[in-house]
Amino acid sequence: MRSEKSDRSSEEKMTVGRQSTLTEAAQLLRDIAGERAADESVKAVFRRLSRRLKGWSDSRVRDIWYRDERVSVRASEVEQLRAMAKAERRDDAGTNELQELRDRISRLERLLEANDEAFHSPTLAVLRDQERQVG
Repeated sequence: MRSEKSDRSSEEKMTVGRQSTLTEAAQLLRDIAGERAADESVKAVFRRLSRRLKGWSDSRVRDIWYRDERVSVRASEVEQLRAMAKAERRDDAGTNELQELRDRISRLERLLEANDEAFHSPTLAVLRDQERQVG
């Protein structure tokens, strides 16, 4: 009787562990996919993800995306997803930083122009050169 109970509880723990791994993998897939374009179907998102994830089929991506309980996610797959999501976050941070720099330069230009454009024209020229160099 006691062994049945312990067997049952270990099975429940394994199921909970599988579900949390599956949930994490699904969330990572969504993070990697990013925002869907207005004219992009979910099926197209699955295709896009399967192209980026080497060795993953569209159906594998779909099953994990929808957290199909019949699917078991391998540790190597979760690691691959974590690495890709981390790279995506780094790229987003770099993009945000660049946009903040552009916004700051624009604000400085407006402030200088508002005071005295003729006096600040050399400074404005330098700021515009920096903006061109940044992209």
